[in-house]
Amino acid sequence: MRAGWLAGLLLFCLPLAAAPRVVSLAPFLTDMVVQLDAVDQLVGVLDDGQLPLELESVPRIGSHQSLSRELILAQNPDLVLAWTSGNPPELLDTLETWGIRVERFDPQRLADITQMTRRLGVLLERSEAAETLLNGYEQKLQGLHRPVTNNAPRVFVQLWDEPLYTVSDNQLIGDALRHCGARNVFADLPIYAPQVGFESVLAADPDLILVLDDQPAAEHPWVRRWRQFPQMRAVREEQLKVMNGDSLVRPTPQIVSGVQALCALVGVPETH
Repeated sequence: MRAGWLAGLLLFCLPLAAAPRVVSLAPFLTDMVVQLDAVDQLVGVLDDGQLPLELESVPRIGSHQSLSRELILAQNPDLVLAWTSGNPPELLDTLETWGIRVERFDPQRLADITQMTRRLGVLLERSEAAETLLNGYEQKLQGLHRPVTNNAPRVFVQLWDEPLYTVSDNQLIGDALRHCGARNVFADLPIYAPQVGFESVLAADPDLILVLDDQPAAEHPWVRRWRQFPQMRAVREEQLKVMNGDSLVRPTPQIVSGVQALCALVGVPETH
């Protein structure tokens, strides 16, 4: 009885475990730490030039092309949050050989964001904040969901011009299009952002051409180029639209605002 009492007293007197020291190697993971109200755990972040002011004092450990393993190690992290398809695998492997815990994330579906948020909630000891984020996210997504029918609009998404890049359904934007009840004309291509030819787009003859950029449609040079092909259905029916793609490229629960805008552009009203 006495030994059990002493053991309990000693356990009670032990200091609480400190929150993990976290380094984030991707902008969307940094966003997630902020949204989960765990900024106090950040000891290093990748600098993409768009960090919020509240992270001004957090050390930078490099950019996309110049991540420094020495700077990462200098922060003495307990946990590194990594982007599977965006960070050099040899860097992540090296960090693990040094005894640093590396957790990899690569959300490419709207449903993946739910899984990632819950997992980060556990890792950062912010499970309650994670569930709060997800309540709004999942409710809004459900209201936007439409089945893909035989009459669904066929959409070509343009990421770049000369060379012409688009998205497949293996990527988050393609998944969002499908969630809105639209068809991606290049859905079945095997890579995330495939290069395609103008002839392929002409042959696909989409109902809608959606340019992801921040210039107005009336002035956009890519839109003007498509107008040279009046035989295309999207041109003939004036379905050449532009959307700022920034709201669709960072996979956090805040992406739901971008999905809402996308659904509106492809003609899917929001359910209230």
